[in-house]
This record gives sequence, C-alpha cells and structure tokens, in this order.
Amino acid sequence: MSALTRRLLLERLGAAGGLGAAMLGLRAMGVAWGAAPSPLPALPAGHGVGRKVIVLGAGLAGMVAALELRKAGYAVTVLEATDRAGGRCRTLRTGDVVTETSGATQRVALSPGLYFNPGPARIPHFHASLLRYCREFGVPLEPFINENRAALVQDDAAFAGAPRTLREVQANLRGVVAEIAAKGLARGAMDGAVTVEELERLRDLLRRFGALDRDLAWRGDLRAGAAVWPGAGDAAPEAPPPLDLHQLLRADFWAYNTQHAEEIDQAATMLQVSGGVDRIAAAFAERLREVIVTGAEVTRLRRTETGARVAWRDRTTDTARAEDAHAVVVTLPGPILAELDADISAAKRDALRELLYMPAGKLAFEAPRFWEEQGIYGGISWTSRDSTQVWYPSSGFHASRGVLLGAYIWDEAPGRRFAARDPAGREAAVRADLAVLHPGVDPLLQSAVSVAWGEMPFQKGAWGEYTAAQRGTIYRAIHRAEPPYVFAGEHCSWLPGWMEGAVLSAHAAVAAIATNR
Repeated sequence: MSALTRRLLLERLGAAGGLGAAMLGLRAMGVAWGAAPSPLPALPAGHGVGRKVIVLGAGLAGMVAALELRKAGYAVTVLEATDRAGGRCRTLRTGDVVTETSGATQRVALSPGLYFNPGPARIPHFHASLLRYCREFGVPLEPFINENRAALVQDDAAFAGAPRTLREVQANLRGVVAEIAAKGLARGAMDGAVTVEELERLRDLLRRFGALDRDLAWRGDLRAGAAVWPGAGDAAPEAPPPLDLHQLLRADFWAYNTQHAEEIDQAATMLQVSGGVDRIAAAFAERLREVIVTGAEVTRLRRTETGARVAWRDRTTDTARAEDAHAVVVTLPGPILAELDADISAAKRDALRELLYMPAGKLAFEAPRFWEEQGIYGGISWTSRDSTQVWYPSSGFHASRGVLLGAYIWDEAPGRRFAARDPAGREAAVRADLAVLHPGVDPLLQSAVSVAWGEMPFQKGAWGEYTAAQRGTIYRAIHRAEPPYVFAGEHCSWLPGWMEGAVLSAHAAVAAIATNR
C-alpha cells in the first residue's frame, strides 16, 4: 500500500469510530480547537476485574464515576438516598411532587409538555466533557439565550425603580466610558511608543465603540433602542436621549448585570437540553440501571483491612444493610458528608463545615407568553429585589403558553429569606417583584412551583461557594483523597454549580482509584 496520508487516516478513523475517534486523531497530530474533554486514565478493559467500588450518590458525579469504572471492569454499586437518580440534575413536570425537609409538599401542575429545571439548566459551549457525553448518548441540545438586550434591568435605587431595557443601559454605559476615554486620550497617557496615527485610530475605535458623534460626545444612538421606531415612507427612526448619568451611577447593580455575559462561563454560545435537563441524568441512569440502588441512605463509613465497609439503611423497608468494597467514591453534598458518621480526617470535616453550600432557589410559573408581546424572546431580566433573575424560555416561541422562571436566587441572604418562607409565601414575594418588571401580568401567572435547595432532603444547598481565600485553604482538604475514600462532586472542582464541575471531579476520582489500585 502507498503511505497513509493524514487525510486518509482521518477519514478512516471517522468512518470506524465517528467524530470522537477523528478528533482524537487530530489531537494526536497536534491539531485541536477550543476546549477538550478532561483526560481519563487509559485503563484497559480488565483493569478493575476483581475490585469492588461503592459510589455514594447517584448525581452526575456519582454516575459518571460509576460508568467509567464499569468500563474498566470494576464491580460497582451506586447507593442513592432518594427515590431517583440525578441529584440536582432534575426536571419537574406535571404530577411530580416536591417535598422539603419541613414536610412542605408541592404537586406540580404544569400543562402537559411544559417543564421546569429547578437545578442546572444551561451548558457553556466549552464544557467539553459534559458535551461529549451528550453527544455520545444522543441527548438533544438547543440554544439557550443567556443575554437578550430587549430584556429588562430594574433597581429600586435608580430611575424611581422603573425598569429599563438592557440595551438602554449597556449603550449608555458604553457611550459614557468611550467619551471619557476618547477625550482623555493623549500620547503620553499610554505605556509604550504610540504614534500620532495610532492615537487617531484608537480615537476612531472609541468613537465606533461608544457610538460617539464627531465631537467625541455621547448624545444617544439607536443602539439604545428607539424613541421612534423605523417605519415606512417618512417614518424615520429617532434615537432616545441619553439616560441620566447620575441615575446610572446610583446603583452598583449595573456593574454586574450588564456585563455578566462577558464572563467565560456565561458567554455565547450557551446550550440547554431539549425537553429538560434530566435527560442527561436519565441517559446515565439507563446505562447503570443494574447497579443503582435507590432509597439507600448511608449511615456509616469505616475502613477495613482491605478497603471500607459502607453501612446504609433501606428507606423502603427500614432495614439496615452493609457492604464491603476496595474503594468508595463519595459524592455526597458537603453539608451531608460533614455530619456523616465516617472515619474521614478532622481537617476534611472541619473544611466541609466551613464551606458555604449556597441556599439558592428557583420559582417558576406557567403563563401565556406575554413577554413575547413585549418583544422579549428568551434571555434574562434582572432586579435588585430578592427574585434576582427572571428567565424567559429559549424555545417554543409563539406557543400559546410557556414556563416563566420568575425567580432565580443565587446569593446567600436572599436565598435564606426565600427558603425561610413556605411555598405560598415565596410565590407571593415573587409575584410582587414581577409586578415591578411586568406591571399588570399578575393574573396571568399560574401553577407556581418552587425549589429551595437548602430545604431539599439529602442536599442542604445548591453548590459549594468558595471564597478566594478558601481556595488556598479548605479546598485542598475537601477534594483530597483519603484512601480508600476518594471524593467527587461539583464542590471538588473549580466549576462549582456547573454540571461540568461534577463530571471533571468524577474523572479525577476514577484516576485516583486507578492510581491506588
């Protein structure tokens, strides 16, 4: 045969193993684009034969670890305290029941075909390991509109509490900053040698960036919307006047909500799972149905001469069980593990108790799609009130009804206030906040359902929230293996709260078990 060309090799790899094989071939040749899935240990098929691993928790981290360990031949059992796999990767549909630790119960009454993701709901485009599983399992994805300049921003401290469109605020902030920069630009104001020609080019860039006039002044522009929208014939558009700078500066609120889509994990393109995020969990659970035990509440962990013994209670029959394993993958949420009867180190237990597990929450309504009548198709509105964010659905445009996420609360103080109310109290508070953003729509809001993650059994929070200082102190103690125990979960990653963080932590746990075989 003649020598195999790179093109022919890639064609054959693609034909034999699909896109994944072709991409691996490209990476082996030194060619890659963007983010790559985390490397898994190259374990031969029989690497784990004769070895038993127990995984605690059937959330994403636990199921990823179980799947990869089984591929290598390990005998695996997954113990899940609740009656379902998926953990916080959950979707609520009509007939589902939400029960909190207090006993408060809600029965979901959304119309058939509608759903609500109370936990993770979006996937950044660079979360390559999670996306690889979605591709492998055939989980359908669609765009998630994370930023929409027709959406609203509202702060009680500015503009008498009246909402403004995101495009208004962004355009005015850019205009003001560009004007200040352009007028203050001088040759000596920048490090390094800058020619007169380069300075003029920079002024032109600022003029375009901020939509400044010939005098380098911000006097308003159609970027901010229109006082008169363009029409036919003589109906020329008119730009709105600039917003009052003093009002823009009254609240620190604008600094984040107008720029959040610039952050790497919030930037386009964002994706969501068509039909509900629990399709990801269901794809894993289907492949692990023989080894997942639900209703299994772990009560005790103890080391043995050959590994560890896991004691657990069958919540269905209220009977005690125990099982031995060579290794244990612990994916329990931090607050749960911190109080478990387990022979983990005092340093790890203290670190887990110090870590804030964010008491985030969400509340959704079903409603006629009034927001589309206001020109809002997907995206997020912001309010300085406790509800924080309002999400408009990114699919199903012009359907008769949809699910409006009336509140996504992810900061500690409002999260605790949200959790302290009963479901009816949460609904009343969110309705009041929505009345400021969308006056008059209250009668259209139906079938409210809320989830306060700090009140959910076997969760006690939504994700682990580290301070910058804690990354240098308690983080290492939390994620470090203590053989035969290895630890995984989004809180054992640098992507807390994201599904990708759970996946990457599971890969690290598998690598740790393989290394200490």
